[in-house]
Amino acid sequence: MKKIHRIIAALTAILVAITCSGFASLVSASAAATVTSVKIIKYPARTEFLKGADWDFGYYDVPDNGLGTFVSGGDKVAFKHYGGYHTRYEDLGMLDMNGLVVRVTYSDGKTADIAYKETVSGSSVYQNIYASFRKKVKPGINSVEVYFKPYNGVSDFYDINLVTTATEKGDVNHDGKVNSADALIVLQHVVAIKLLNAVDYNIGDMNTDGSINSFDALLILRKAVA
Repeated sequence: MKKIHRIIAALTAILVAITCSGFASLVSASAAATVTSVKIIKYPARTEFLKGADWDFGYYDVPDNGLGTFVSGGDKVAFKHYGGYHTRYEDLGMLDMNGLVVRVTYSDGKTADIAYKETVSGSSVYQNIYASFRKKVKPGINSVEVYFKPYNGVSDFYDINLVTTATEKGDVNHDGKVNSADALIVLQHVVAIKLLNAVDYNIGDMNTDGSINSFDALLILRKAVA
């Protein structure tokens, strides 16, 4: 009889432990920290995209026989990152955000710097940070929203430029010339008089190290007098 009581007691203890463990997991899950702030601290390496090379009007049609064809025309911009795997007209493909770093703040007060990452599996590409256009994409400057899933309304934005002719490195004011005026604009950004947007930031980042400083202004001046 004592053995039976011991077995029952042991089984009861195991059941209690399992129940408590499950309850603790539920409590932990319900109390999981959520994203409360997303702040871009480093822009993607590419913020300017060239027509015909990086984007075009149309979509990538994949019929039942599996032979993909790019269909031109229409008024929607299709990006060609990773070949532009567009299966329907509404799917605009992926935007190249490599180099992006965001600072995330959570509801528990903790922060983390997260770099954008893509994982390729067959013809699919998975992202850890997502991008969305709030307005219809068009040639010129477009605002990109970056966020995490599940989306809870917390995000940050940066600009991209869709061009038909590539901008010369250092031509920060887009006047077709690289000169002291561009160097001055860079220096104004350095001392926080007038900050550059993501597009002009990358154009002014002469040594492509991801940061803007007086050395970039010097490189612009060197190019101007070369």
